[in-house]
Amino acid sequence: MTTVTHALAPIILVKLFRLKNDTLSKYDYLWIAISGGLADVINPHIYLKDRLTSWSHGLPFWVVFSLLLLILSVCLKKKFRFQVAIFCSFAYLLHLFCDGISGGINLFYPVQNYLWGMNLVPFNYWIPLDVVNLMLVYYLFRWRRLRSGEI
Repeated sequence: MTTVTHALAPIILVKLFRLKNDTLSKYDYLWIAISGGLADVINPHIYLKDRLTSWSHGLPFWVVFSLLLLILSVCLKKKFRFQVAIFCSFAYLLHLFCDGISGGINLFYPVQNYLWGMNLVPFNYWIPLDVVNLMLVYYLFRWRRLRSGEI
């Protein structure tokens, strides 16, 4: 999937689960979106074989990233809350899962080779999926609020 979907899918899920009591700021959502797309940004790839040898597309890096997020949330309690750290970690893990169902990932790379995945989301659906995600984000963050009179 594209980086657009990786960034938008986690904020859609977080927003849907928090519709009633959403206390997250726009910056919190921005950190979640950045975390969702981070694996592709820090180690870009075009071909599936490149993704399968990408150190950012394995569980070992996700563990390191999650620990860094938790440390940040402890050190910067007021600026980066623990809850946001958990959502950011979830966003990164969702990225790995989405790549897993759209061609596969090397789950434990670079520690060990273990290919996992399938091709449930073929390449020709990636751009339409981006469009759907963009429309959902617009609906959840703007249109819904306009219709209810919040804005």
